[in-house]
Amino acid sequence: MPSDLWAKLHGASTHFPIAMVLGTCAFDVLAALAWERPLGRNARVAGTHALVLGALGGILAVVSGLYLTKGEVWGAGALRWHHRFVWPAFGLMVSGATWRLVVGDKLTRRNHAIYLMVELVLSGLMAAAGHWGAELLQGVL
Repeated sequence: MPSDLWAKLHGASTHFPIAMVLGTCAFDVLAALAWERPLGRNARVAGTHALVLGALGGILAVVSGLYLTKGEVWGAGALRWHHRFVWPAFGLMVSGATWRLVVGDKLTRRNHAIYLMVELVLSGLMAAAGHWGAELLQGVL
């Protein structure tokens, strides 16, 4: 498969997990505000589904990124900075999705609040990874 196709695939596939993480944050803030109401439960379920879909979609972003870097996990320069943020973000996204699936409806309000703080860190890591990914494109475009 031509490398420019992999680059396009990577660029396209990275936006889905980012959108899902941001959507999860929005759903989980809504869930915290409406905890006791049906809206709160529905928002928690939607947040779980969004995070799981984002983690699954993130696999394509990781595979295409590793193909583009020829398996280079850290790299140098902007690539190193991109990877410094993307690997922890991917790990948090996958572990958060797994935790949400395991906990299910047993999620307490306190655990949800702690998880929401972790999710905000995840959003920051995703934003930083996206910034450094865009920096990588400065020399290409």
